[in-house]
Amino acid sequence: MRHAPSAAAIALAAIIASSCSGGGNTSSSTGPQGGGLVAGKPHYGGELRVGSGAANIKTMLSLYADTQGAADMLGFMYDGLTNQDENFKVVPWLAQSWTISPDGRTYVFHLRHDAKWSDGVPLTSADFMFEHALETNPASNAPYASDWATVQSMSAPDKWTLVYHLYQPNAPFLSTIGSLPHAPLPVHIYGNVAPGQMQHLDLTKHLITSGGYMLQEWKPDDHVIMVSNHNWWHGRPYIDRIYYKEYLSDPATQVALQNGDVDTEFQLGTPDWLALKNDPKFILIHNPADTWDWWVPNLTTPILGDLHVRQAMMYGYDRVTEAQKLFHGEDIPAFSPIPLAQKWAFDPATLTAYPYDPPKAGQILDADGWKMGQDGWRYKDGKRLEIQTNLIAGNAVGDKDFELLQADMKAIGIKLDAHQIEFNVYFDQEAKGQFELDGGGFGGGGDPDVYQFLSSKSLPPNGLNYAHYSNPKMDALIEQAREATDPAIRAKYYYQIQELCIQDVPYLFDVAPYYRNVINKRVQGVDPAKTGSYFSQTMYYEPEWWIAQ
Repeated sequence: MRHAPSAAAIALAAIIASSCSGGGNTSSSTGPQGGGLVAGKPHYGGELRVGSGAANIKTMLSLYADTQGAADMLGFMYDGLTNQDENFKVVPWLAQSWTISPDGRTYVFHLRHDAKWSDGVPLTSADFMFEHALETNPASNAPYASDWATVQSMSAPDKWTLVYHLYQPNAPFLSTIGSLPHAPLPVHIYGNVAPGQMQHLDLTKHLITSGGYMLQEWKPDDHVIMVSNHNWWHGRPYIDRIYYKEYLSDPATQVALQNGDVDTEFQLGTPDWLALKNDPKFILIHNPADTWDWWVPNLTTPILGDLHVRQAMMYGYDRVTEAQKLFHGEDIPAFSPIPLAQKWAFDPATLTAYPYDPPKAGQILDADGWKMGQDGWRYKDGKRLEIQTNLIAGNAVGDKDFELLQADMKAIGIKLDAHQIEFNVYFDQEAKGQFELDGGGFGGGGDPDVYQFLSSKSLPPNGLNYAHYSNPKMDALIEQAREATDPAIRAKYYYQIQELCIQDVPYLFDVAPYYRNVINKRVQGVDPAKTGSYFSQTMYYEPEWWIAQ
């Protein structure tokens, strides 16, 4: 029997997808209003300090924000067509309103007339048209270009109107189109730059932006300084400066938080959270995350391309002990590409998929021809069952997670070797397919859409399907889920997608984490109830925060 999502979850989905159910205008509100718990009188000035030990920034162009860290940081400087609040509700942003045709295939967006680039030039439909042409040009090598595959054509009848014609209805379109990689770019600045040169521009000191903050200084691999945009259409943010500092490791970031050198992080791992959560100088954030942890297998490699090996690895992986020992029982084992925060689409059956069963793992490997040798490792045709595993250097939690996985795999005869790789090199190699098994996490899209990493249309360089997974049945389910306008029907397709993931093991899904963070109480106006499921949602209300004097 299939599990059905709760009525409350479907109601939440209806909020997200309601604009896909027919024509009509949305609300024309312009963003957060009255979001903070007031402890003093709001005033301008001060600096918000953000630290991170494992999210190095390699770009200043929203077009290339292909990691969560880059999206989190660049979100201060770039605005999208739409935005999402802490409840995943799509709200107007650079588009003050929109209409949708009854068949769900034509979207007409009406742009704000008061939005300007940071150099004072009006932001118009030409900037959106330019970004779309640039991103869909293969020479630009844009990582999220496949998001546009659903768009048949795009036009700008005038300076303040955009029209998108879709091939078929697309439920996540409103949230996808407003996400950071698709933010408009100033055609008056980059219009004459060859698409192939865009990612090579020197933007360390000068950048034209559309959001609440402007770039003052960027020293790669060290820090970014942003200053508030006093002419932002949304209103001048109370906090004048944002200082983002890159640290060499998560423990170093924890020390910086404890010492007051930074006010907050992108997110905290379990050790950092446990060390900081009882510190009275912090506001605590602890919500189901819009992300998940996984191990990414390269299915083009002979060993990990074998479904039986992947199934055995999952049965041999003690994720319950991992969650208890490494995550202190907070993170939840779940074999699912749907985050816990997207409750309406999350299948509870994924919580019990692939229980820890080493004897069964051994039986699968034996039947697959991988026989245990006298040295404790398995062999087939004279080749040892050995997998090279890439880890992000400086990620202490990732290291411990690998040690647990390594021990579990050794117990069933699989040898894992770790390679520590610098953050940017790690993702560059992953995009090029130069890996066997990678550790990490994914999510933060504000919608359960799995197109970017499970569709065969999203194979690199057209998307983030780094596993190189391809199954026509999965492709069909993804398209059906995207085209469904009824949230309940859409949820059924996502349940089927999760069932197929259990069968195919396209990724080694690990645990569903919580988004944990702290904010120094010198930052006032913060409401813990409105902090959302990831950093960008927390920062949705940042323009209303202020720094204590």
